[in-house]
Amino acid sequence: MRLISLPILVLLLAASAGAAEKIPLSTDANPGSPALVPHIAAWRKLGFGMFVHWGLYSELGGVWQGKPVTKGYSEQIQSFAKISPADYAEVAKRFTAVEFDADAICALAKEAGARYILVTSKHHDGFAMFDTKSTDYNIVKRTPFGKDPLKLLSTACRRIGLGFGVYFSLVDWHAGHAFDADNGNPIPASMEPLIEQQLRELMTNYGPITEVWFDMSSPTPGQSRKFAAIVRELQPQAAINGRIWNNVGDFVTLGDNETPPPGLQPPFEVPASIYHETWGYRSWQKREDADGKVRELVHGLTEARAHGGNYLLNIGPMGDGSIVPFEAQVLRSIGAWLRAHPHALDLGAPAAPQKIVTAAADGSIRIARADWSAGTSFGFRNGYTTQYPTTVLLSASFASPHAQLLGLRFEGLKADPGRRYRISVGDEFHEVDGAALTKGLIEPFHVPASSSIPVSIRLAKPSYAAEDIDLEFTAVNFLQVLE
Repeated sequence: MRLISLPILVLLLAASAGAAEKIPLSTDANPGSPALVPHIAAWRKLGFGMFVHWGLYSELGGVWQGKPVTKGYSEQIQSFAKISPADYAEVAKRFTAVEFDADAICALAKEAGARYILVTSKHHDGFAMFDTKSTDYNIVKRTPFGKDPLKLLSTACRRIGLGFGVYFSLVDWHAGHAFDADNGNPIPASMEPLIEQQLRELMTNYGPITEVWFDMSSPTPGQSRKFAAIVRELQPQAAINGRIWNNVGDFVTLGDNETPPPGLQPPFEVPASIYHETWGYRSWQKREDADGKVRELVHGLTEARAHGGNYLLNIGPMGDGSIVPFEAQVLRSIGAWLRAHPHALDLGAPAAPQKIVTAAADGSIRIARADWSAGTSFGFRNGYTTQYPTTVLLSASFASPHAQLLGLRFEGLKADPGRRYRISVGDEFHEVDGAALTKGLIEPFHVPASSSIPVSIRLAKPSYAAEDIDLEFTAVNFLQVLE
């Protein structure tokens, strides 16, 4: 006859009294991680994209009135060089783009190992790089080129099996925004119809959209929701980046060229440029040590994938539309490296906790809060400077000397009674609300004999990717239950 320790007896009595909410036993192929929305899961599998910054600023190449503009990114030269609207508009008259070749750009992306491209449909200068009926301030009506590069690129992408996405700036100097060093301009109500019309055109006229990359400004929560709703209505499979702000996007966009911090949880994307100094073409940019640049970018790519994130690497074609030879060389070398290391784009998994907790003499297991590792993310309010850290996952491990049935209770718990949490132990998980957690007992888990059983806690259905679990406790106790 096996004796039951006092903690176990208490657990059994509480269970027989119905103190716990009965949660149906569930299993999951990926324990500890709730199933992603299908379109985000598909986007994450793509993993590596090529960004293309091309616009009127490319024709200037970082030079104004014969002098290099050394301040800021060259795609924002109108702001940094204080170029008047009339003078900037004149640039369009010489924008012939005679070397633009959509097939060549897409072929380079393919050769580099990228699986989607993302193109600037409109940057902060407000000049639309697509055929829009909202304004004549666009590439079709104002330039000698006279064609729609987005139409050409989206068609070329489909021909060779690449995903196609668009960048869209919420700052628009031509539509009325003032130059702002932080590009944190609010969006007046008068500008909303223009944004909405252009988004509808972009989501309607270019076939399936893989990703929509909003940028800058300081929209209200209502504006963020409104713009996202247009994308979700017309392109429900498109992933929306976090710079639509107010935690409305599908994934977190890290800072420019930012390395994922330890513990960062997907979904997220790292936007990277070949030169940290600029994204748009800069004629006087130093281009040297291609091998070193390849090593740097391959490291960034593999780091992003190891954390389970996507990597978006930029090129900045010249004003004539041609690809900078140095950039082509670097991307082709990245592609060669990826072909030699075919698993480099595989999704990574969060690192296992360092410490494995062992059972006490009576068989119980107590995992103190200090023994839980935090999986982190970032939330954003209404702009680039409003980032704040969040904890989206807590994980730990314990040793199980033999197969057993373990119940779980929290110690020193503070939880939102209305929130629903997903608690995974080994290959099983239960979903339970905060009110049930405070009752002190969770339905038991079947645990095999193992030197390391993973345990995790996260929100069952977070309202956005980076939502904080908002859970405080002193420890979690696992107690043996007899069937």
